[in-house]
Amino acid sequence: MSKPTPIRTLLDSLIAAKGWKGKVELHRVFDFWEDAVGKDIARQAQPHVVRKTVLWIRVSDSVWMQQLHLLKEMILEKLNGRMKKQKFTDLRFQLDSSLGYGGVCRDEEPPMPKLVQPDAKSRESFERLLDTIHDAEIKKAMRKCWLKVGHLSRKEEKR
Repeated sequence: MSKPTPIRTLLDSLIAAKGWKGKVELHRVFDFWEDAVGKDIARQAQPHVVRKTVLWIRVSDSVWMQQLHLLKEMILEKLNGRMKKQKFTDLRFQLDSSLGYGGVCRDEEPPMPKLVQPDAKSRESFERLLDTIHDAEIKKAMRKCWLKVGHLSRKEEKR
């Protein structure tokens, strides 16, 4: 009796035969999303669908959508840095109010967050990102937003 073919071998053959290798690689984003963008962003935004080389991301609200749009190039660079051959060409954002605050109904007030000071490495990294912005007013607003929104953590996460 012959030895059975491992499922991994069969899947690899099918993926190669159908020309799906690039598509499969792009879908790896679902596995490393939180690690790539961080817990704060992952709580408010999740990858939803890959269409060709465009990643569609569900976002909890319009404020986060605007923030992520400003960080789009940085996020795209981080995601593509984890890819081998296939790369995303664009990110698109769409609202999904079921994200954020653990699915709390929007009529209810979310739990009061506790401000967490960013570590020196995070602050330095963000300041380098801000150096690419030439408008002083926008820099100031981005810094304020980052400090107030980007480093909030809820008490239940402090386990």
